[in-house]
Amino acid sequence: MSKPRKSMALTTGVLATTTLVVTVCGVSGAGASQPDDAKGRNASVPVLPARFTQQKVQWTACGADVAPKAVPGAECGWVKVPVDYAAPDGKTVKLRVSRVQAKDHSHRLGSLLFNPGGPGAGGAADVVDGNWQAGKQARARYDLVGFDPRGIAGSGQIKCPDGVAQEPENPPRTEAEAKKAFADATKRAKACQRASGAVLAHMDSVSVARDLDVLRTVLGDAKLNYTGFSYGTFIGQQYMKLFPDKVGRMVLDGVVNPAADMQQVARRDVKTSDDAMRRYAQDLVARRDDRLGATAEEILRRLTTFAKKLAQKPLRGAGGEKFTDATLSTYLDTAVTAKENWKPLTKALVAAMNGDGAAFDRFDAGTAGGSGGENPTPQEERTEENESMSMPAVLCLDSPSAPKSPKEMLDTADAFAKQSPLFGRSYAWQMIDCATWPIATTGGAEPIKASGAAPVLLVSYTDDAHTPLENAQAVHRQLGHSSLLVRKGEGHGAYGSEHPSTCTDRAVDRYLVGGKLPGKTANCPR
Repeated sequence: MSKPRKSMALTTGVLATTTLVVTVCGVSGAGASQPDDAKGRNASVPVLPARFTQQKVQWTACGADVAPKAVPGAECGWVKVPVDYAAPDGKTVKLRVSRVQAKDHSHRLGSLLFNPGGPGAGGAADVVDGNWQAGKQARARYDLVGFDPRGIAGSGQIKCPDGVAQEPENPPRTEAEAKKAFADATKRAKACQRASGAVLAHMDSVSVARDLDVLRTVLGDAKLNYTGFSYGTFIGQQYMKLFPDKVGRMVLDGVVNPAADMQQVARRDVKTSDDAMRRYAQDLVARRDDRLGATAEEILRRLTTFAKKLAQKPLRGAGGEKFTDATLSTYLDTAVTAKENWKPLTKALVAAMNGDGAAFDRFDAGTAGGSGGENPTPQEERTEENESMSMPAVLCLDSPSAPKSPKEMLDTADAFAKQSPLFGRSYAWQMIDCATWPIATTGGAEPIKASGAAPVLLVSYTDDAHTPLENAQAVHRQLGHSSLLVRKGEGHGAYGSEHPSTCTDRAVDRYLVGGKLPGKTANCPR
């Protein structure tokens, strides 16, 4: 039975506002980029050797290993950075970068760097294949630049040998199962450490933020102009703390709250998944679809009862695979975040609750997130494997507070399950990689201050199942010089999305191109 790829929601965080559209006019942002100078550098950040800061990118056509198809004018190259910034004369890693030059080159403002989130996702391909193009005005005035963060995609991938120890199919419930899960996770992590080399100990977001400053310098920009989505907003926050005087026009969309530790984020993610399930149930009632129940409360109660039954007696898929409560949780968590999946989800749930263990095979193949029956290419398989391992490689260095023993993990999972019978236990056990990670945490959970940085623009949907609006509101309070733009509706990444909002895109573009932020808060309608 094929399963949706598990989304380690610890990445992001884990809601409304009026629909008044405000005129974007107010606080001025930082000026656009001009040639770099050596003044105003953060004294706490040592100056790098010239071989890093003065290197030149050799731009060439992008190969099929970056993206099967490229938009006109897409170019690729490499930028070398230290593996360990405390020892810049030591080992290095090459970062893959891509760009599409400004369409209105005579009025070019500089480079606009992009990170799609993750952690674990590369950004070079998104610029090359046009998956991310920014808004129309920004696209005309900036070179759009993507990059694969260190250890990810084309930038010196971290590696994990196959077959060292398998992950448990379902969250452990006994002390014996928990001990085995811990032992296996420890073996996997140590095998990855041996195979990946020195870079694994330097996958932290502070190092990525320092890579951003090397990219800024090499590209010839005095200030960093940047758009980060989801986890990419956390990278931007780290940059603001390290290089406040180098912050240009920065858009943080789908905001991560840096003040929340891993368990706080996981608990909030459980809540956002429960909230999304409630919206799904309420939609069924509003459409008078009573196949799962007559009220939202009845629907959620029946699904909870079904999950408990699966925990005792799993169904069997077409190939004999078990369909357990954990399998159900994974599918629900994936499906409810995309409204276009709700109708096929209901069909699959009705069939499964009537004993059809293969119902979600058909659901997976027929939805927006499914494979449609096509087998992934070897490159896609490698990318997915790298993403799944890159996530803990980053998170376990960035965030403290994962449970540290089998008993503590069991107790934490029980507490999470009490909060959410549908999602709690699965979310808690996603922390096992960090509970057994062989490299000590280097980061911490603390509010972002960034004194001296230019004003930045925060963007959020009202209903975001990955990075809830409360995250953006918290960071807005932490950054007294920020502006918060809220787009009404459901989604993740409101600017330049596949479901475009003219109001949102124009507001962000006016900031990126003209330096004008909305008022302290602004809203865009659905």
